[in-house]
Amino acid sequence: MNRFVSRNRHIVAWVAIVIAGGFSSPVFAQINSMTNDGWHTWRVPAIGSAPEMCCYSWNRGTTKKQGCDLDRHNGGFGTASDVIAASTDLQIFAHLKDGDVTEIRALSASCPVTSDSPVFDLGAVEAKDSVRWLEDHITAGNKLASEAIAAVAVHEGDAAARLLLKTAGSDSDQDNREDAIFWMTQVRVAEMSDEIKGFIFDDRDSAIREHAAFAYSQSEAADIPQVLIRQGRNDHDPDVRSQAWFWLAQTEAAESEAAIRQAMRDDDNEDVRQEAVFALSQLPDDRALKALAEILEDSDLDMEIREQALFWLAQTESDEAFEYIDRILSDN
Repeated sequence: MNRFVSRNRHIVAWVAIVIAGGFSSPVFAQINSMTNDGWHTWRVPAIGSAPEMCCYSWNRGTTKKQGCDLDRHNGGFGTASDVIAASTDLQIFAHLKDGDVTEIRALSASCPVTSDSPVFDLGAVEAKDSVRWLEDHITAGNKLASEAIAAVAVHEGDAAARLLLKTAGSDSDQDNREDAIFWMTQVRVAEMSDEIKGFIFDDRDSAIREHAAFAYSQSEAADIPQVLIRQGRNDHDPDVRSQAWFWLAQTEAAESEAAIRQAMRDDDNEDVRQEAVFALSQLPDDRALKALAEILEDSDLDMEIREQALFWLAQTESDEAFEYIDRILSDN
């Protein structure tokens, strides 16, 4: 791990995502007493499932890691979920101006970082202390909350999981709740699956149930189709049910067609039935064509549903779809 030297005008470090908190250690006292303007950094252990966080450039569909300039925000900040961080350490960066924290950045150990100004290195910090420091920045309306929540999610230890669950369950800020749920699913889905499903099925806020299902659909969980089918069949909000079918189709799971077709027959809400047709149009081309054609040919279905199938079939703009529509028109 490269050390930061305050006299160096151009600093490169290998860093990673962190959770920072109020500290009980000597380093904690240093962090709480930070007064110098500029960047400060410290190191903590990362959860084993931490994704690679860095800055990337995109060119003709190709993603290239290019490193992060702390001062200029070059490239696009994001994650490479198929790459596990090579280091067991994470690095948090906090920028101060006139004694106030103005920015928090958490990056993976494999991400090169540069800055034109000195970066003050505070050394290693215990995970629980780091979490407590970050918690102070997860407040309603705080512009730093989103970055702090992302950092917490990849932190090693129970303190991080507890803070994520607390934020997701009781934070007064809707954005903070959604951010916490998203990062729970993306980084800690294996250890927090039961808690996440609680938000999917039982939260009183329909927007949270819908968001939690979306986040879960983007995770590495093995039971995504089953969870989405359960929500699509049982949620009392028609908008949530509709979105569940959409995300199920997006997963391309083998169960999609049968479950969505059943919803078109059984759901008592016309909007949900029509949205289910749209969901089928989101399947891979061959499967979407076949599913929509089967709806058109099913005389037991409502005419409105069959008309929706014809509309979405035409929207595919595939040669096979137009040939099929031509045959229907010719037969009639």
